[in-house]
Amino acid sequence: MDPRMYNAAKTGSTMEDGDFSLVDYLKREEENGYQVTPKGNTILHVAALFGQRGFVGKVLKITPVLLCYKNKKNETALHIAANLGRSEVVSELLSLGGEETILVRMTDDIGDTALHKAVRGGHIDIVRMLVKLLLDPEHDLPANKAGETPLYLAAESGFHDALIEILNVCKEPTYVAGPSNRTPLHAAVIQEHTGEIGRRFVQHKWTIGTT
Repeated sequence: MDPRMYNAAKTGSTMEDGDFSLVDYLKREEENGYQVTPKGNTILHVAALFGQRGFVGKVLKITPVLLCYKNKKNETALHIAANLGRSEVVSELLSLGGEETILVRMTDDIGDTALHKAVRGGHIDIVRMLVKLLLDPEHDLPANKAGETPLYLAAESGFHDALIEILNVCKEPTYVAGPSNRTPLHAAVIQEHTGEIGRRFVQHKWTIGTT
């Protein structure tokens, strides 16, 4: 990747007043193939990495195809932003109408969606944004290659707020087995969740059993 563009993405500068503009760069790269870093990151990945929301928005207006572009770990820019807690960047990435439901279901090399990343990183604001898009009658929360759903990760890590958010809208049975044949309920018990969490699990299981 051209060092000037890497630095522009890192700092959020479009360099329109310099000798190299963002618009010209992206138009040229669209024809010739996008430049990437050694890790396979495009300038959108780099901007997400450094939390440059404005730069992300400008890139997507010019070249929306980069939204779903993956690096060498099969991560989109959304994976990176969700992992690092870049909530403003996540919001910008999800603002491109018509693509957000596809984007949030994309997985990386280990099968993680952006929601897995957000739960693992403890970023409740991003969890809230993502659960609204992930859950629908036709596509429940997916498990990664280790058999971990975002619900399971939240229970295992003791991420109370994420558990509440996911259980509020979860259509996935809480008794589905994950790693070591443990369910999210097992993980919650191991973490000694009581009170509201316990009631939500019981209520959820009862609802599933009676529908």
